[in-house]
Amino acid sequence: MKTLVTVLVTTILLAGLAAMAAPDPNEATTQPTTQASQPATQPTTQPAHFTEEWFEVLSKGGNTMIFLGLLSLTAVTYFLERLFRLRRGMIVPAGLSAAASRLWADGKYEEILALADRHPSTLGRILQFIVRHRANSVTDISTTAGDIAAVELRYHTRRCYPLAVVATLSPLLGLLGTVFGMIESFDVVAIAGALGDASQLAGGISKALITTAAGLCIAVPSLAAYHWFRERTNLYGDMLEKEVTDLVAAWLMAKEQPHAD
Repeated sequence: MKTLVTVLVTTILLAGLAAMAAPDPNEATTQPTTQASQPATQPTTQPAHFTEEWFEVLSKGGNTMIFLGLLSLTAVTYFLERLFRLRRGMIVPAGLSAAASRLWADGKYEEILALADRHPSTLGRILQFIVRHRANSVTDISTTAGDIAAVELRYHTRRCYPLAVVATLSPLLGLLGTVFGMIESFDVVAIAGALGDASQLAGGISKALITTAAGLCIAVPSLAAYHWFRERTNLYGDMLEKEVTDLVAAWLMAKEQPHAD
């Protein structure tokens, strides 16, 4: 699943950048027809040419592209951080509750603490709390265990939030850059006066739209990643709640059931 999302995000980014860097077909039609007679064995330099054209197109976006670049760097940073830290092993490791239940049945409380130390996670910290406060009432233990889980899950949710901020700001910043670019284009036409032509305005608008395209290329994968990580956080939270509830019921509630006379 991690690989699928990474490939999806990378594909969206590359597709958007490739669309921006694509050469103008009108310019291609003005090329001399003698180029068609070039031998097919001529070595290709497409990768280097594509890279140079890519940077040239992005540089036409003006100073707005600097801020869009910072936003994209922020999105990539938080995406990688969540990809490696928002894992099941960090919240509710598989098999940990079953192993702790076997030790609890044998009364090996110290071994449960050691087991939780070997699996640092939200569930592990809750297990340590339950073991150390097993003499308290079920209500107090359940409430505090729920508080521990809620605090740590809120932390994971907050770490996803910067992706939503990037997804919101990048298209707005791209639109702002486009507006500034169009203002500059109309100024050029106004200065040219009667001697100006439509190509001056069209060329300026084309350059201005680069910032909008770049902003959307950043916003789309950022928004997708935000919702994906939020859904994973909720999924692990549901799994954690179920396992803690089952443990409290099996470990503590049975001993408080009243015996029949």
